[in-house]
Amino acid sequence: MIGQKIGTPKARCSQNLKTRILVVAAIVVLCPRLSTAQQLSDVLRVSTQGLFFSARALGMGNAYSTIGHDFSALHFNPATMAVNDRASYTMSINTNIFKSSSDYFGSKVDFNTSNTTGSQAGLTVPFHLDSVRSLVVGLGYTQGKDFNRGFKYEGFNAGDASFTRALAFAGDPTARDLGLTYGTFDSSGNSLGDATILGSGLYETGYLLDEGGLYYIPFGLSVQAVRNIFLGVSGSYNIGRLTSDLKLTGADPNDVFPDGVETVPGDPRTSGFVGTNYRIVRSKTYTGWDARFGVLFKLENFIGVSAAFKMPGTHTVDDEVFVSGRTTFAGNTSLEVPETSSVSSFSFQPPAEITVGAMVNLWILTGTAEVRYVDYSQMKLTSGVGNLPDRTAVNKQIKDELGSVVNLNMGAEFRLPFTGLSARAGFMYMPSQYKDDPPRFARKYLTAGVGLNSDGVMQFDFAYAYGWMGEHKSQKTVEEGGANHNLEYHSVLVTMRFSP
Repeated sequence: MIGQKIGTPKARCSQNLKTRILVVAAIVVLCPRLSTAQQLSDVLRVSTQGLFFSARALGMGNAYSTIGHDFSALHFNPATMAVNDRASYTMSINTNIFKSSSDYFGSKVDFNTSNTTGSQAGLTVPFHLDSVRSLVVGLGYTQGKDFNRGFKYEGFNAGDASFTRALAFAGDPTARDLGLTYGTFDSSGNSLGDATILGSGLYETGYLLDEGGLYYIPFGLSVQAVRNIFLGVSGSYNIGRLTSDLKLTGADPNDVFPDGVETVPGDPRTSGFVGTNYRIVRSKTYTGWDARFGVLFKLENFIGVSAAFKMPGTHTVDDEVFVSGRTTFAGNTSLEVPETSSVSSFSFQPPAEITVGAMVNLWILTGTAEVRYVDYSQMKLTSGVGNLPDRTAVNKQIKDELGSVVNLNMGAEFRLPFTGLSARAGFMYMPSQYKDDPPRFARKYLTAGVGLNSDGVMQFDFAYAYGWMGEHKSQKTVEEGGANHNLEYHSVLVTMRFSP
C-alpha cells in the first residue's frame, strides 16, 4: 500500500491512502529490509476500519451500530440483531474502482484498477425463548476490505528524492549489489549509512499493483434482555491476503552521469550509468481474530442509543519477498541480482475500539450517527521482528508517532410511504492515525443508496460510495512543486436479503 513518510530516521507508513513522495513511498512500502515501516504498514492495514458490510449500511455512511437488524450487525453492534426476530438470508456483490493520478515534476500519469466479488453471505436464525423474547444467532462470511490498489508514475527527476536515494536510506543490500548505492564511513571506520550519486536528472518510472482483501468469518448471538434493552456478542476469524508487485526503473538519456563517473567510487565497473530496473514482489497472509460486545436501548421505534466494544485478538503476518534487478553501465557492462526470496513472520495486537451511536426515527425519516474511538498508540508487536530490542524499538515508535482518532459516521434514510422504496445518504470521516498529520490527510467518503422492501420478505439495496484524498507531496528533502498524487475510490455494493 501507499502511505509512508521519509526524510528523518522515523520512516513511517499509514494505511493505504497517504503518500508524500511517490518514489519514496513505494520503496518504504515494499523494501524488504526497511522492517519498521513495513510492519507499521501491515498493522494499520489490518486495523483500519472496513467499509463493505451491507448496501443499506454503506448508503447511510456505515452509521449502522443502532439500526443494523440483520447479519451485518455482527460487524457493527451484535446487540441490534435481536430487534428483528425473523430468520434472514443475506448476499452481497461488490465492485470497487480505484483511481490514481500522479504528477511527477510535470509528467502526468493516470492509473485505474477495479475488482468485483461476492462480498457477503450470511444468515440469522431466531430461537424463541418466550412469547416476547427471542435469541437470534448469526453467522456467515464478509469481505470487508479490498486491497486492490496501485499507481504509475514517470518523468525526469527534477529534485533530490529518487528511488535510489530511498534505497540508500533503507540500507538495501540489493541496491549495493546493483551499484546504485555504496556504504559511507567516518574517519574511525564507523558506518554512516549508504549514499548514492543518482538522483536529479534520472528518467524514472514506477508501477505498483496490489491485489487482495481482508475476509471475516463472524459468529454471534443477540437477545432482548428486558423490554427495550438488547445485548449481543460476536466473534470473528479474520484472514487476508495481499500480493504487491513493484517495478522501478531509472535511465540516463541525457548523459548526466557520463563514462568516467562511477556510481560506486573506486569501482570501475560502475562507470557511466546507463539504466537500472529493480523489482520487488511480496506475498502476505494475515490471520487473526476479534470479539465484539454490544448493547442497545430502543424506545419503541422512535429513539435508540447504542454502545459497542471491539476486543482485538492477536494477528499474524506471514511475508514472502522476491527481489531482483539489473543495472547497465557504459561499455555494455552490467551488475545483476537474480531473483532471491526470503520469508518472515511476526505477530501484533491491534487496538481496541469503542463505538457510541444514536438513532432518531420520525415516521418516514431515520437519522443515524456514531463515533468510533480508536487509540492506535495501543498497538504493539508481540513476536517476530528479530530479537526483543528490535521489537521494543518498533513499539516505542508506535507510541511516539501514532495517536488516538475519532471516526465520524452519519446517515439518513427517507422512506416513500406505501411503496417500499427508500433513499439514503451518508458521510464518513476517518482522520489519519499519525499525531502530526493535518486534517487534509483524513479519508473522506460520501455515500448514497436506494432500497426496495417487499413487505419485509424480500429486500434489495443498492449503495454507492465515493472516497477521496488529494495532497501535495513536500518534505524537508524535497522542494515545493515536486510530486502530486490524487487518490479516488468508487464503490458499488448490492445486497439482497430474504426473510421468509
